[in-house]
Amino acid sequence: MLRRSSIVLWAVALALVVVLFAAAFLAESGLVIVSGWGVACPGFDLYDEVGMVLQPLAMVPQPVIVLVGFGLWLLLVRTGSPRWGRAVGWLTGLGLTWGSLMTLGFAAVDLAVEAECARSWAPFFALDGFALWNACDVLAGVLILVAVRVPGTRRRGWISRTAAAAVAVLLLLSLQTGDAALGKATWPGDESCDRWHLGYGSRPVSRADREQAFVCVVRRETYVLPRALGDRTDSELVALGRNLCRASMRADPGEIERLRARTGVDVAGVGTTQALALLCPEVDAREQAERQRQDAENDAFNATAKERCATGPPRRPRIRPAVRGTAPVWSDFGAVTAVENEDWNGASLDKAFGNDLVGAVDGEVSVLTADEAMHVCVTVEGYGRRPPVERAGWEKVVEIGYTSPTGELSTWEDETFPDPLVKGPGRYRIRVHVRGSAAALEEDGDARQRFLVMVYPGESRGTVVLKK
Repeated sequence: MLRRSSIVLWAVALALVVVLFAAAFLAESGLVIVSGWGVACPGFDLYDEVGMVLQPLAMVPQPVIVLVGFGLWLLLVRTGSPRWGRAVGWLTGLGLTWGSLMTLGFAAVDLAVEAECARSWAPFFALDGFALWNACDVLAGVLILVAVRVPGTRRRGWISRTAAAAVAVLLLLSLQTGDAALGKATWPGDESCDRWHLGYGSRPVSRADREQAFVCVVRRETYVLPRALGDRTDSELVALGRNLCRASMRADPGEIERLRARTGVDVAGVGTTQALALLCPEVDAREQAERQRQDAENDAFNATAKERCATGPPRRPRIRPAVRGTAPVWSDFGAVTAVENEDWNGASLDKAFGNDLVGAVDGEVSVLTADEAMHVCVTVEGYGRRPPVERAGWEKVVEIGYTSPTGELSTWEDETFPDPLVKGPGRYRIRVHVRGSAAALEEDGDARQRFLVMVYPGESRGTVVLKK
């Protein structure tokens, strides 16, 4: 028999979860505050791991759970299967309350082992936080269990019901006592923050160190989190960080965008990711794996460039150079540059545009490349006298004058190049040859463009285009 009271209880439960779902969707952060606090708490550690595994279940909206459960229950009751309908009701209630029950269970385990664990769980049970939301979930589940109760079934005695309620209340109150110590706020000026930095420095290992490192870098690097979030207490920051870690690991673009719109936190941002890697081992492991992948990819990329530069056409100088070196050089902005000190100002680059290949000022030489962000193969030869002109096989050859203030032109972005200024400080001529410009612009154009740079003593400061 279908009772009107059961329909009303289902309706109240549905209304309750709809209100909670809407409030969660519109909340400022939408993040449950749960954190560890450096104490050995096996329940909390297990809660963290199990929560990660069961996270997909939490993605099912609670109103959907109630609606599906109500529909199945109603169908079974109308077809004369009220006991099966009760089973559906129990499953529906479990679907609403499994998270809260799991939290209570693991928290009870921790309190039985270590009283200090109350500090780890207290934020979750704070009366001004998400404890109210979880209580409403439990209330909705209880309403459904009452709604599907089959008349004539045996009810538990008042003693067992009272004992269960007392255990839940005592657990809540014990966790509340740990909340008083959660107001601590560590700031970057504290000595405890000296060794923690974003993206470099010491790497935390223990849970306590991870939490401290995260708090320190978040407060120091104020761009990582919006100010309204960064001004929270240490425990609240850690709790927020752990939830951001979960969002980062899920890597759902829609969720990340919604989180950015609601809170201003860019979970995918470099600074935020580095901070989360300090706090959460799973984010740290993912980022280390990604760095290793990128390093391997970069090593392979550089190895290919070296191989291409080493396997080019054989070079047979007309006269023997005093020094010679060949290596791939990286072009960052459409040029490669050699300087005699660190004070590069780009003046030689401006002069290079005059002949579309090479320019020089005192202590600085720039050679234009076909494209930027690529390797080019450079051969540098230093002579004690003027070498014969070589035009065959080159697209363009230009010679310019150069004055060396120190006699050490050795910085070509690669330490393998010798110093071509064989006579020390003074005036020189620099002759630059180029080929492979078109190949450098193809899809696989890295290390396809080649340069031969001849340097020899000479007084002339003029520019001569030997081939164009």
